[in-house]
Amino acid sequence: MNFEEIAPNAKKVAIYGKGGIGKSTTTQNTAAALAHYFNKKVMIHGCDPKADS
Repeated sequence: MNFEEIAPNAKKVAIYGKGGIGKSTTTQNTAAALAHYFNKKVMIHGCDPKADS
């Protein structure tokens, strides 16, 4: 089973850039706003190779 089978209408958003520009804060605030505004569940998946955030 893959992601498209589980959630065929899911939207994917990428937030990226160099370190220290507020990606984590922006991600959290965006996810909270989307969940509240659309009354839906939001999943955040981190892909930081350093894994320090």
